[in-house]
Amino acid sequence: MVLDGEDESSLFALYEADANLSDDNDDDNSELASINRESMDEFPTEFMSKKIGFTRCDSLGASAFNLLNLEDKVKYFDCELSPILDRRRTLKLRKYARMSLCAAAASDFLQQPKFKRCNSLKGTSIHSIVDSTAFSCVLSFLNEGELIHAASLVCTTWADAAAEALGTLMRVSVGCDPSLNDKIAEDDCSSDGADENDFVDVQTNVSPRHSSVAKSMERDWPYLMARFPWAKFLSDGSFKRVYKVWNNHCGAYEAISVMDVDAIADLGNLNLVGTELAVSVLLSSVARRNICPNFVVTRGVFTCQHEPPAPLWGCKDNSAPCGATYDGRNTQTSGAPKPDQCGNYQYIRMELCQHGDIEEFIKKQPEKMLAPGDCRNILFQMAFALHVAGDRFGLKHYDVKLLNFFLQSARDPTITDKEHPHVVLRYGVGSHIFRLRMHATSAHIAKLADYGTSVTRTDTDGQPVTIGQFTTLENTPPDFLILGNAAEQGYGHDCFGLGLCMLHLFTGHGPYEEILDEVVCPANLKGKLRKIWKQKSHNVIRSVIFDNDENGTEIEDETLYDTLYRFLVLFGIPEKQFDMKKHGKVWRALNSTLLPPSGPRSRKCPDIDVFNRDRKKFSLADGTDKRIAAARQRLLEMDGAMELLLLLVSFDPKTRATPLDVINSEFMGKLIEDENAFYCEEDIVKSYTAYLTN
Repeated sequence: MVLDGEDESSLFALYEADANLSDDNDDDNSELASINRESMDEFPTEFMSKKIGFTRCDSLGASAFNLLNLEDKVKYFDCELSPILDRRRTLKLRKYARMSLCAAAASDFLQQPKFKRCNSLKGTSIHSIVDSTAFSCVLSFLNEGELIHAASLVCTTWADAAAEALGTLMRVSVGCDPSLNDKIAEDDCSSDGADENDFVDVQTNVSPRHSSVAKSMERDWPYLMARFPWAKFLSDGSFKRVYKVWNNHCGAYEAISVMDVDAIADLGNLNLVGTELAVSVLLSSVARRNICPNFVVTRGVFTCQHEPPAPLWGCKDNSAPCGATYDGRNTQTSGAPKPDQCGNYQYIRMELCQHGDIEEFIKKQPEKMLAPGDCRNILFQMAFALHVAGDRFGLKHYDVKLLNFFLQSARDPTITDKEHPHVVLRYGVGSHIFRLRMHATSAHIAKLADYGTSVTRTDTDGQPVTIGQFTTLENTPPDFLILGNAAEQGYGHDCFGLGLCMLHLFTGHGPYEEILDEVVCPANLKGKLRKIWKQKSHNVIRSVIFDNDENGTEIEDETLYDTLYRFLVLFGIPEKQFDMKKHGKVWRALNSTLLPPSGPRSRKCPDIDVFNRDRKKFSLADGTDKRIAAARQRLLEMDGAMELLLLLVSFDPKTRATPLDVINSEFMGKLIEDENAFYCEEDIVKSYTAYLTN
């Protein structure tokens, strides 16, 4: 069929208000414009003429998506028109193409009688299409480019569904059958003793349909060498290595994370990796759509039989064998590895955050500290990221720390340092707009990353904690250590982690455990805790701290003893000791070893003197350590800062401040925009107002 002007106008009735298709919303901050501008690196969309020819075929994939021509090339129907000058017209034509896509999908999914097939679809609700079982099935047949650059552009509802489908595709790409995800997650929560080989077999039982989609993501050695002619090793972790690369196709630097899928499967962690990939694309979708910029954007995923060549891509000992920067030459000249050197490697393309993680960024600053105003701006962005992730996807990260937040420049790279204006980030939350006006030298966007420990299943909230929630042991919430098996899963872990991040921002130098490195749990308290943590009521902690070496001898990790004691030194023993009657074993151990005896005949424990000495130096309330004292002064000079920090690090998870509490706190009140807000005409303003209610 061919759409004339009347047909085009009638199709507007198919969309909700959040589709942003009206003439008045064609600005740079609109959701659709943001997607077109930020994500068209691999799959540019053709410019289209006003008259769109559309031929009905037997399937949606053969008709509607062919209209959007996702080939890696750009054509113009009218060579006399400049793409830059004709940008507004181009965006409108793309919208008409998406409307045709929606019309085709509606006619396929609504199953109207054949004699009514050609009737007008005016008034059809988009939810009727998206909620149909056929819709999710259709999306499962689309590849990565079609999901990101076609289906997600129809409207907000389609974008959400496309993000879910892309998450499923990510799981499939590493060999996880998405139909088994819930079962595996339940098994993870209910048992830590499952047979490892059985676990791997279950994960890799992928259906033929999903296998064919995953097959389309495979790339060969020539692709790897030609597409990424330069690379530099950045870091490595338990399951992956991260590189800075030059993408020849995009003409820009980006980051690539590489995982050895076979090695991960051998360790029984394949589903964890699949979850991390799925969560990353979900959060990337809200960043790409201008809802929340505070997530690292995943740009693409592919698999390859070959791992990155260390002589060309670098390693720990030689991070940049081809030079510190790309000089325009194709330096990748190595031949393909031998067949016996092949494996199964997952390559994840991500935006490059130039300043790295926040912890390392702070260490590079003068005196290893940030300005108080910068601390507030970064904390706001961190809280907003956690709020959006929890609100949209029920996400619990379970490893919130500055190492997992990265800094991206918010500056315009085409403007010189001397001439660059201020950058303003505007966040709409509830009835307020929060305005972060930053000097060019401190214009940074904080981005959450590393979702390997995260959970999006809401049915685990309130369930007993498992070993999976013990991630960075130094950041384990005190309620886990006090309650043991009675501690509950939920958002409290992330809130406490956010509190430790706030403390780290204001102390500078390093995380609290580095500042309190000399502080260790005294002997008597450690003995009582060891006795309690070996009991059945705390066996989840026992499984964390006790393990067997290669000879079968039990070994003990003492990190959690020092962690609990350091929290007590920093923040003091709470006056209100929650759940004392039902779960008071640890509380009684703390009171009997660290507090003065209540009776005249009671003997004083020698741990009291150690505790008082450590508190005198490192207590946040009155400690003499220079780093602690400086942080205390900085916190007290800002209205509501100390009160907010103490709420975040509350030992009781039920009284702990949430990310939304942080946003609406007195401490953030200075960021609220009012009628007296000052703007320069040259300011670069970026707005994120999806959560604005007025």
